[in-house]
Amino acid sequence: MNTLNVPVSDSDRFAEKLQICFELQKSRSLICEHADSELGLCYSSRYISAVPKHLRTHIRRIYFAIRKGDSGRLTGALIDLFLVLRGKGRALVNRVIDQAEPLLDKSTLSALRKFADTSDFRFIRNLPLQYSVLVNGSLSISPQCFNPAQFEECA
Repeated sequence: MNTLNVPVSDSDRFAEKLQICFELQKSRSLICEHADSELGLCYSSRYISAVPKHLRTHIRRIYFAIRKGDSGRLTGALIDLFLVLRGKGRALVNRVIDQAEPLLDKSTLSALRKFADTSDFRFIRNLPLQYSVLVNGSLSISPQCFNPAQFEECA
């Protein structure tokens, strides 16, 4: 039985959570349907703070946030993806925005679409950044983290 499908009891929660993280790390799938959404979201956020250019993990994080229905964390995951792509991958950006649309409010969606059309980081600068691990560095103190003031330099 795949460990992503195993229900986790309280007594061995730590070992199971650790095993699921290893399974997520070695999985080549973009969408891990049977993985715990909260655990997958936390793991992928931490992994992105350590390895920001790992595109597969960015996409997984977005899908975990969508599946969990967490618009704040979804916005942070999208912003982190945009920061790493630096204006490239317009088709990918539009696709994830389309998939995230039902969870985003109109102003956030509008800002993300404007960014997708122009690659101008000023459109996402005013979005809530508290869940972006690359902007605020909440999970990392690495020099790979971005400062919101750098948005002008990226544009």
